[in-house]
Amino acid sequence: MIFFGEIICIFGIQVVSKASSWVDRSLLDSVQINRQQQEEDGNEWSIQRSSTWFWSGIWFIIPSACDLISTTMLNFGLIYSTPSVFQMVRSSIVGFSAVFSFLFLSRRFLGHEWVSVLAILGGIGIISYHAVVTSSGASSVVDDDGESHWMGPLLLLFSQVFVAGQFILEEYLMDRYQLDPVRAMGIEGIFGTLLLGIALVVAVFSPSAAGSVFDIKTGVSQLINSYDLWQSAIVLALMVAIFNFFGLAVSTPIGIPGRSVLDAIRTTLIWVIAAHYGYDSFSWVQLFGFFILIIGVFLFNGVFSAVKTAIRQQFWRNDGNSERAPLLS
Repeated sequence: MIFFGEIICIFGIQVVSKASSWVDRSLLDSVQINRQQQEEDGNEWSIQRSSTWFWSGIWFIIPSACDLISTTMLNFGLIYSTPSVFQMVRSSIVGFSAVFSFLFLSRRFLGHEWVSVLAILGGIGIISYHAVVTSSGASSVVDDDGESHWMGPLLLLFSQVFVAGQFILEEYLMDRYQLDPVRAMGIEGIFGTLLLGIALVVAVFSPSAAGSVFDIKTGVSQLINSYDLWQSAIVLALMVAIFNFFGLAVSTPIGIPGRSVLDAIRTTLIWVIAAHYGYDSFSWVQLFGFFILIIGVFLFNGVFSAVKTAIRQQFWRNDGNSERAPLLS
């Protein structure tokens, strides 16, 4: 349903672009890549995109596979963890992506950026350790062999490794072949759907899948016969489409610092709502780990620098209108 939501997003953008008379053009322009800016950046990987972009799009099957694997791990990890831990571990993608870009893209970071990466990984370590300790004492989570208490955080952490790999591959391919981000997302959605379809067919005819979590026949039967399941699946696809569309639309106006703040607010809101309805619980240790994580993310993405610049600009603007401003002759 997530891949289907990405395809819906592409279809929605195409439909809206044909009805530009009643749509703000700035919204449509914001979901398109700025090719001129990319050319001015002088990226050494960038080459002119030919009219036959089919072969360049084939390479996106690799990040699509990473997306499929990470999504599967995330869903399994959510079974053995809480919504707050799930969202907080997802925020660690900044740290993993930074490490991968340093190793594979030859990126160089400043000293404070490395400090922020260490803070992100340290915060995630505190959150994961607390989740393991908490779940190990819960009889409803620990099975007979007593090993599943670490399964949730471990799956969530490994999923972020695949997400980081997906992001690095996407950045490399988009820079090299000059693909629009919307088109790249659509290609990934199509490849992801095909890969998932093949995996489902293999699982259906696999004798070892019967009675396990990969029992596709039983899963489809439950999906069709359960009103809550198929309704949630449809809503999930629509939410993914809306999230991707507006995520692309606001990426340019608010910038990376703004997106970091929104992500922190989203995680906090999910934690509060989950705790209110009994799906989660509050912990000072987890709050401390989340605080360290957010500090690292904000520092790496320049949130503090952006706030400092905004305050300085506002101060000088107000100071210019004060009585200390020079008189006009």
